[in-house]
Amino acid sequence: TPMRVFQILLALSLVTFGLGACGSGIYTPETTNVALKADPSGVVGKFRITVRGVVWHNDSLFLISDQNYRNPNAVVVMLDDDTVRDILRGRTQTAEQYFMGHEILATGLARKIRIVVRNREGNLTGASYEQVRIVIGDAADLDVLSR
Repeated sequence: TPMRVFQILLALSLVTFGLGACGSGIYTPETTNVALKADPSGVVGKFRITVRGVVWHNDSLFLISDQNYRNPNAVVVMLDDDTVRDILRGRTQTAEQYFMGHEILATGLARKIRIVVRNREGNLTGASYEQVRIVIGDAADLDVLSR
């Protein structure tokens, strides 16, 4: 019906306006998830999150926008230990002290990936979840904004 077409066009224009309203092209966790629905292959840009979780796992640091890392709307910034060392060089804080509760700006590619769950013995449990992840390989691609 014409009314249904109008509603769909209005919804699409609001989504487009919402993405454009970021102005400088900076994504939030919410706009990142909307953009990934539109382009599941990934979104390149700048991503601003408040770090609500900091986790070390297999020599990588995960900075998470939500206390629940399995929240499908959370954005996870992953850094290898060399990059973390570069960022913290000359500072006395741990990674947890330096990042937790602060806003960061990560530049890179955000992709939605499937995480498979393993038990303590390392065996697959059959469970899995999706996570939005941005991998940072250079200290220049991460800024701490609220210091």
